[in-house]
Amino acid sequence: MAYMMTKNVLKSGDTIYYINTVSRIPGEKTKHKQVMVEKFSANDLRSRGEEDPQAYVLQRLNELREEARNTVRTMSYQVDLGLGLSLSGEGDLRVSDDCKNLGFAAYSRLYHRLELDEFVNNRRRYLDCSFNINVIFQHLLYSRCLWPASKKNTWEHKGRFFGDTGYGLQDVYRSMDSLLKWRTDLLRHLDSKVKQKFGRRDTVVFYDVTNYYFERDEADDENGLRAKGPCKEHRPEPIIQMGLFMDELSIPITYELFRGNTNDCETLPEAMDGSIIDFSDSRKIVVADKGMLSYYNIMKIRDARNGYVISQSIRKSDSQTKEFALSCEGWERTLDGNGNVVSMIKERTIPRRASTYGDIDGKKHSGTYNERQVFIWSRKYSDRARHERQAVIEKALQSEGKRSKDFKDSSYGKSKYLRKSPVKAGELVQADWCLYEFDASRLEEDEKYDGYYLICTNVVGVGDESQINPDKPSSHAYYRDSDGFLVLNHVVPASEIADIYRGLWKIEETFKVTKTGMLSLRPVFHSRQDRIRAHFLICFISLVLERLLERQLGWKYSAKSIQQSLSHFNAVQLANSNIYQVAYYDVLVDTILKALDIDISRKFLQQSDIRRIIGQTKKKDYED
Repeated sequence: MAYMMTKNVLKSGDTIYYINTVSRIPGEKTKHKQVMVEKFSANDLRSRGEEDPQAYVLQRLNELREEARNTVRTMSYQVDLGLGLSLSGEGDLRVSDDCKNLGFAAYSRLYHRLELDEFVNNRRRYLDCSFNINVIFQHLLYSRCLWPASKKNTWEHKGRFFGDTGYGLQDVYRSMDSLLKWRTDLLRHLDSKVKQKFGRRDTVVFYDVTNYYFERDEADDENGLRAKGPCKEHRPEPIIQMGLFMDELSIPITYELFRGNTNDCETLPEAMDGSIIDFSDSRKIVVADKGMLSYYNIMKIRDARNGYVISQSIRKSDSQTKEFALSCEGWERTLDGNGNVVSMIKERTIPRRASTYGDIDGKKHSGTYNERQVFIWSRKYSDRARHERQAVIEKALQSEGKRSKDFKDSSYGKSKYLRKSPVKAGELVQADWCLYEFDASRLEEDEKYDGYYLICTNVVGVGDESQINPDKPSSHAYYRDSDGFLVLNHVVPASEIADIYRGLWKIEETFKVTKTGMLSLRPVFHSRQDRIRAHFLICFISLVLERLLERQLGWKYSAKSIQQSLSHFNAVQLANSNIYQVAYYDVLVDTILKALDIDISRKFLQQSDIRRIIGQTKKKDYED
């Protein structure tokens, strides 16, 4: 039941205001019943000193609504304690049929604030289809966040949602086809609304690549995405590579898919070209790990007048770089309470020569560019490297003195620290065996670089604080053509470059959410290329919703804990009634509802209450 105001202007010039209760007529979907509860005359109100009669009536309307919200409603419900269990299930509470989820309301709030419903509805009206793509899209997103499973499983359990569920499995797949056609516009819309409604800091963008495996043995042909490659989980199945861009606040921006056997460093240029991120007109700083370090990638970034912060392996660097890293000069040291060195940092700026092959003529081109290099040593990083190597050393020592027919050298595992000396059998000239000997010199060489890492960049700051432009934000950047550096509007010490690079762990954590975390994007069950791409699109938008929810909660709760609480936040319908009993509620659910301004505070809810709550989540704005 709700309250509403109506008015009637009389011929005498007086205006009559009515406050009515509005309730739904049982069995009717569109018809409602109104009952007048209060009546006011504008002339009477003016005679009582009310200058604005309508404002007075509206105030009274709000008072009645507030009283209704605070009124404790009770209802008697009879239970036959002697009723036995029925094998047919009639009259009994069955979780699959009667258990409805309320946790999706949190994601519904974010979905509608991002105006994704308007985006879909504005396009689906031009389609000749009998199903509601907007409803199906929501169910696919909410199910991915709450109970990740196949599309068929999601469709089979659509009854967990309140509202319209009258669509078939083929309607789900047809909706995916439409969503894929709108992919670019959808990603642009999503990015725009994240900036507008939540705020996005994207001067620094993080990029990394991961892969997802499929439950099949054979790879696609050369035009397909699935191919056997270096899987992150060392699985033999075909995989797909996904490159992800993420902003400084850990909110994903966009993604690109690549064939499974694509080298990581080859994905960045294509990801930049196909991205919705404007790399040409706005200055960006691309942050990536050493797997993305190639001359072509750096030139790609610099040619677009952007900045980069990419790590480089010191062990694989030239002798001059190694010598500079191991030199004791120039280090700025950080000590602990006992005076022991915890970390060290130093930097240099050098001209660097690059070579790559041109896109047009295919010829090799070389050039020199300036680069700022930040060298870091960390005791924690050093201790971790030695600890991880210890198991390999123990295996190598166990193999020392043993013979093998494997003469092939290897730089991985225990073989890295084993020398293979040929052993002759009898008078044979060619060796039949090799003898394993522990290579202490190889171990010593590796230990020299423990704890050291190198960050390459073209990002610098102003020379001193007097050069800061007070009319520009500190994140403002411009590309200095004279030396190829991207200049930020503040002093940028080497430690800030290190901090920028350390932010890369956030994208690794995001990948964990998509894999072993709550989204469970892998394994991928689809076989058609368009359905695979549509699946990743749905998973990406689900990821954005999840990360926005984590951000709304101040990053205090993990994605997995949020999923567990919201997926259990269910209500069970009492038999032969329109009353639902909330079956689960915890501190995290309460925190989420308060953060998103969703009013679910009672144990028993009528269907009208639930419709009102769902309607509230569809408001475009709310108090943060």
